[in-house]
Amino acid sequence: MFARFVDRPVLAGVISVLITLIGAVAGLTLPIAQFPEIAPPIINIQATYPGASAQQAYEAIAIPLEQEINGAQNLLYINSTSNTDGSVSMDATFEVGSDLDAAAAEVLTRANRAEAKLPPSVNAQGLEITKSSRQRLGNIVLYAEDGAPYDELFLANWAETQVIKPLRRVQGMGRIVNFSNKRYAMRIWLDPLKMEALGISPGAVTTAITQQNAQITTGTLGKPPVDQATAFELQLVTQGRLRQPEEFGNILLRANPDGSVVRIRDVARVELGSEQYGVRSSFDGAPSATLGLYQNPDANAVQVMDGARATMVDLAKRFPPGLKYKIALDRTEFVKEAIFEVVRTLFEALVLVVIVTYLFLQNWRATLIPAIAVPVALIGTFGPMALLGFSFNTLSLLGMVLAVGLVVDDAIIVVENTERLMDEGMAPPEASREAVTEVAGPVIATTLVLAALFVPVAFIPGLTGKLYNQFALTIAISVMISAVVSLTLTPALCGLILKHRETDAKDESRWRAPLRRFNAGLEGASRRLVAAIGWLTGHIALVAIVFVLFAAVTVWMTMQRPSGFVPDEDQGYFFADVVLPKGASVARTDRMVDRVGEALREIPSVEHTIGVTGRSILADAIAPFYGFQIPTLKPWGERDQSVTDVIATVQKHFKHDPDGQIRVVNPSPLPGLGSRSGLTLELQDRSGTGGLKLAEAAQRFIAEMEKLPSVGRAIPTTSYGVPQMRLEIDRAKAEQLGVPLQNLFDALGTYVGSSFVNLFNRFGYVYQVYVQSEASGRRTIEDVEALTVLNNRGEPVRVGSLIQTHFVTGPTAVLSYNTYPTIEIAVDTAANASSGTAIAAIEALADSKLPSTYAVEWTDVAYQEKIAGGYAPLIFGLGTLMIFLLLAGQYESLRLPFVILLGTPIAIFGAVGFLAIRGLALDIFGQVGLLLLVGLAAKNSILLVAFAEDLRKQGEDVLKAAQDAARLRMRPILMTSFAFIMGSVPLAIASGAGANARVSMGTVVIGGLLVATFITLFVTPTFYVAFERLLGKPAASQEHESAAPQPAE
Repeated sequence: MFARFVDRPVLAGVISVLITLIGAVAGLTLPIAQFPEIAPPIINIQATYPGASAQQAYEAIAIPLEQEINGAQNLLYINSTSNTDGSVSMDATFEVGSDLDAAAAEVLTRANRAEAKLPPSVNAQGLEITKSSRQRLGNIVLYAEDGAPYDELFLANWAETQVIKPLRRVQGMGRIVNFSNKRYAMRIWLDPLKMEALGISPGAVTTAITQQNAQITTGTLGKPPVDQATAFELQLVTQGRLRQPEEFGNILLRANPDGSVVRIRDVARVELGSEQYGVRSSFDGAPSATLGLYQNPDANAVQVMDGARATMVDLAKRFPPGLKYKIALDRTEFVKEAIFEVVRTLFEALVLVVIVTYLFLQNWRATLIPAIAVPVALIGTFGPMALLGFSFNTLSLLGMVLAVGLVVDDAIIVVENTERLMDEGMAPPEASREAVTEVAGPVIATTLVLAALFVPVAFIPGLTGKLYNQFALTIAISVMISAVVSLTLTPALCGLILKHRETDAKDESRWRAPLRRFNAGLEGASRRLVAAIGWLTGHIALVAIVFVLFAAVTVWMTMQRPSGFVPDEDQGYFFADVVLPKGASVARTDRMVDRVGEALREIPSVEHTIGVTGRSILADAIAPFYGFQIPTLKPWGERDQSVTDVIATVQKHFKHDPDGQIRVVNPSPLPGLGSRSGLTLELQDRSGTGGLKLAEAAQRFIAEMEKLPSVGRAIPTTSYGVPQMRLEIDRAKAEQLGVPLQNLFDALGTYVGSSFVNLFNRFGYVYQVYVQSEASGRRTIEDVEALTVLNNRGEPVRVGSLIQTHFVTGPTAVLSYNTYPTIEIAVDTAANASSGTAIAAIEALADSKLPSTYAVEWTDVAYQEKIAGGYAPLIFGLGTLMIFLLLAGQYESLRLPFVILLGTPIAIFGAVGFLAIRGLALDIFGQVGLLLLVGLAAKNSILLVAFAEDLRKQGEDVLKAAQDAARLRMRPILMTSFAFIMGSVPLAIASGAGANARVSMGTVVIGGLLVATFITLFVTPTFYVAFERLLGKPAASQEHESAAPQPAE
């Protein structure tokens, strides 16, 4: 059937041109991404309880919301953080591939049911529910040039009003976090002494503001129905919400009998200030407004960030003089660089494959044919990729790199067979027809085997399926297109291009001497291979015993090899979390954060630093003794140090710092799954033992964990040892003195904690009004004791007479995971240990050491790794089964597929052995490589077995058929295998952005195929003979032999 294309080269060319054109057009539409859409969808809920402690915010907000949201459809886990400023952030994480709109609607419905249980002040501010992702896009900073009169408050609010709004409209943009968090607010700073002197209570102030700063509607004069028509309708307007500090200062508190009045300005200072003052942002040490950009889970990071860049360019045209911006961190630069590195690897692989092809074919005409066929197959792959919704990402492009060595195989097989027949005297067109007829069966069989191998991958759910899917299907598509090209275009080109070799003086030239020696070596190896097969078939029992031992060693090595999920990468930035002693002030933390930033900027590889005081990026918590720096590194080509080297330098510099602890970590290698690399463990209190006992249990468990060989360090991201002052209220004395408890609570909450009253409008925005004491009333506990509260008779009573105080400790933040109070523990594995080993060891430790009142769960990357580990055996098992069934159907035999698949343990042995030599873990990229090796090992065995079967049908003895198949197929097997191996070398020696994933996969496929190629040349023919003698049918009759075409020797 395919021989006709030798006589119709134009048709063959048209087919390939159409394949190339469709692929090229589709390739222009494919988006660029680091990975497929693997980030689990997240619905984020934000709420604030002004003046509340972390524990109070947890009990008042987090618990009611969690009780309602828990159990939502497709919910993986729910976690919340309740901070010391009364804010609560809650993430409901759903399964990968869940409908984000449906998830958001369900969370909203459930949150609405919880509103009745929330405090009035929380409901007054509302719940903020957004579709979100932890997939950080980057950071934009606004800063003032030297001499420009812009402070951090102005910068933060310019960002809020002029920058964030248009950025939110960028397609695919998720939440935008203003790390400065200094939104304008009307601040009413009460003077406690004046309040006491004038007999004004804090409640009177908040009541007056509520009544006099209100949105008022007054109606319309003459609006129908009226009994007498009017000429005009006049809208009545009056001042409702106030706008200026002076207007709030004029709010009337009391009118005295003598005609005098008391206004807010008489007892307070009013200013346009900030909602909070506990967080500060800087860029390279100068005040700034820092925005953290996050994408929606279903958005393309590169497209979103490109849209953000274009938006900022347009916005900057309207910035006031001296106001500048910079995209200080763009995570998509790593994505683009990593994709560029993979594309470069693709071209390097193509060049190396062509070189290997020439080495074996030793004919530039013959080499040209695969060099034409490979780009057609690769470019043609883009068409189906576009139909399937794929992108140019690390996995799909890695699939194409490996496909270079696969797609060239089919063309090489056709060309090599054609040349062999031409050497036997056939003309090129005749040889092309005969060659494609002979190899069409094996080519189709190997193509179907590789396609069948990856079919089960398409049905694997969740993140594991997403990671395998695009890689596997890209290879399957490219191999199928390659088969079409090899059976249509390749024979046509063979008939047109190939010529008989000339054996003149040119052939004896010096430059061909190495090639002659190479050929002589192959011929000698072929003879020794034939002899070895004869010896091995005579000692089949010994071969079987050795093979069984070999397979057992392979299983043992695989089980002993440390496992992992995704290797860490040099993404061009890292995190330096700053933690001061518990209870340290914001000012003290600010100095430490600045000092860390100065040290970081002295490192030659560091380009910029983004600093934030009052917030932990690792714990995602707010506290005065937290801070962090995000150092961004110079481009990969402009620095000698990797991110690992820089982190080691920083850790050494701050290892024994007396002022605080610096936690330096690499970001998560999987975007959208946590903020840091390493493992994240949740130690849960399942029985309500209390925060202090949970903290004590965590410390004991951490001490035991750090004794494990696989654990480097374990750090709790929150603590319960923060100094606090507990107020014990003497309720009997309050009753005796006529002080309503509510008055006392209002006074403490307003003076010390601040009270949110209502809203005002300004700059086209709605802002909040807060009432709080001047600093003189809340610096020390003595200031608080000196405050007064009015009794029922309007007389002032000292707060100190109603309370007793003593020191206690409490949490930095209250964390919850799956509705249980938790302490989150960041775990770094030991230098030579894998994450899979650490997970297993920690779980075993928890089972043996933790009381039954506590439990551990994994989250983020570790959670996904646990799930992925369960699917790996299923994927390999189903893939191997699909190959077996396909071959059984094709050959109408159960023994031949078994013989063909005996090369699998050999390939796995080589792969795991090379990983061990290089000290690498068997991560998910290595597992994908192992899956591919199953097909590659089967492909070589198919070429041997299929040819031997053809010879058997022609009447040859089983041993002679096996030996002839090995002798005739050795050269193409070595050629195709070494073409694939050389095409994978750039992966195994990769460096730069995204190198670790390429190194892992390249090591596996090179090691596995290298070992499998050499050993299967001996093992497959030997077992073929053994099984045929034991279970097979005798050779065909002599009549059939005489009628069958004879293979050339």
